[in-house]
Amino acid sequence: MHLLTIIWTLICAAVIIGYPLYLLNKSVSLLKDHQKNSIAKEPNTVELLSFDITEQLPSWSFSLDVPQITEQILRKNPVLFYLEAEDTCLKLPLNNAAMGYKANVYKNVGKVYVTFKSLKDGVSHFYVPNWHLKKLKVLIIRSKDERIHGNPGVSPSKSIIHENLTNAGININDYEDVLGYLSNIASIDFKGHFIAKIPKRKKVHGVSTKPLKSINKEQLYATT
Repeated sequence: MHLLTIIWTLICAAVIIGYPLYLLNKSVSLLKDHQKNSIAKEPNTVELLSFDITEQLPSWSFSLDVPQITEQILRKNPVLFYLEAEDTCLKLPLNNAAMGYKANVYKNVGKVYVTFKSLKDGVSHFYVPNWHLKKLKVLIIRSKDERIHGNPGVSPSKSIIHENLTNAGININDYEDVLGYLSNIASIDFKGHFIAKIPKRKKVHGVSTKPLKSINKEQLYATT
């Protein structure tokens, strides 16, 4: 009888200890399955947009309406920008020593801003001639494939994206190289080619809206 009591006590102890562990493992498994299903539902695509910017040049800056850049895209998806100049595409941001300027790109919900500064002091506006640049190409990476995006639980960053492409032997500054690599992983969804018109400044009570230089940069997302 004493032996049976000991055995029964051990069985009860095993159940008391083991059942919570079973529930914990099951909940972790369900969470992983949910994350996999959520990732699977994400579109495995890269959106490609092309903008003719010649009508906005010569200028030291230009802005574009890009409704595809949503709040969710800003926070969760990497976006790459390339300027088409003559026979090549230049990844933003960039320093163009041959022309003597540096270019930066900022993005917000539905908007993209590109500015040009002189390399001499990094402050003075640099007016880019209209013969130098032709298009801005935008790659919105919706695919959650780890070969592009890295850890799906981590927000996109320069280090993760650049590291993944570098490890794959891809030069992120080479537009054709990047596009070819992405096309082997995800579908390229070409959204169209658009003419970027010079934006009309609206006036309120006779006062024009603020130019680009007065925009609070804290409201924008700088692209690296």
